Amino acid sequence: MRKEYELQTDVLATIVAAAPVTPKHTDLLTTFAARTDYRGARHVKTRDEFGERPARILDADDREIAPDYRAWIDAELDKHGGSARAVWTAHKDAGYRLTEIQPVLHYFVHDRGEAQENFVQIEVWEEQEFVERELFPREEHWGLPNVDELRRGAPGMLVEHIERRTLGTPRYRLEQVIDMQQFIAIGNAAYEARRRADGDRRWMETNSTTGEQRVVTARELTPGYDQVRWESRRFFEDWAASSPGRAGERACLRWAFNTSDYTDPKGVRYMSFVPQWGHTRKIAELKNTGKLDVYSLYGKLTQLDERVGYRFAWYFYGLHGNLVKSGQMERVLEAAEAGLIVLPEHDYRVLRAWHEAPYGF
Repeated sequence: MRKEYELQTDVLATIVAAAPVTPKHTDLLTTFAARTDYRGARHVKTRDEFGERPARILDADDREIAPDYRAWIDAELDKHGGSARAVWTAHKDAGYRLTEIQPVLHYFVHDRGEAQENFVQIEVWEEQEFVERELFPREEHWGLPNVDELRRGAPGMLVEHIERRTLGTPRYRLEQVIDMQQFIAIGNAAYEARRRADGDRRWMETNSTTGEQRVVTARELTPGYDQVRWESRRFFEDWAASSPGRAGERACLRWAFNTSDYTDPKGVRYMSFVPQWGHTRKIAELKNTGKLDVYSLYGKLTQLDERVGYRFAWYFYGLHGNLVKSGQMERVLEAAEAGLIVLPEHDYRVLRAWHEAPYGF
């Protein structure tokens, strides 16, 4: 079922699929400009860490045996009583080959301006089909794939490998289109509803000295309970309030957002995202800074700003957590409050608020 903030349509999926894959996605961006509402779409990030997945089955002469591997293997297992060995016995001498898809995920953004979260994020797979191995091992000396391995298309390494060949040209496939302003509004409402419900939970508190008991709520036991804000909303608020937002930088052109939306069996909804930086230059993690004086540490953080192209970037990289650590952020705050380094007041306020109510991704 399509979520309230999703904007993809069958027509848009067809338009994306018809665009040829070209360097820097020039044809796809032209297609967005000419045939959709996303005339200002820009490419932000590519993620290429995904593994291959099974696609089709071919014979030794590249004739298609089945267009969908998973549907075929499910049918074969049903036909042979769920026995992996029986399926292997039936096809081990056929020389069938498994084609696979190598996927790469691209993030595009259509920025509508004004509020930092007022943009549309378009996620598009680029997929290249290839073949490099037979489907079944020819011998059983070293064991046979089990049912789970067959369903996953991962029968192990003991199959006949052939020289890897690409099949056809890469193609695009639309994954999802997210109205991020809607995502934030709905996610924040879900978060606040969950916080209210959790805050109203009642507990029995017992005085360890007198033995007196009283009923208290989680809200009463947690100072500042109602001031806690949703992390995903805070990211954009912090961006707007600090140097990048004040300088006109748009968060959606610097970051992509890996969103999540889950409703548990009790009907409680959890929405979030993990920001993914959009820089393409190699940037090393800040390691072994414990022995550095704070001036040297802050110098390394400002070097990160210079490499990615905007001030106070290190704070948002610290929220992400892979390149900058929370302890390094704390040291900068301590140094600023001691007068050892100077932060712009608006950045200091954001950093101070994070210290008082830490969050990250």
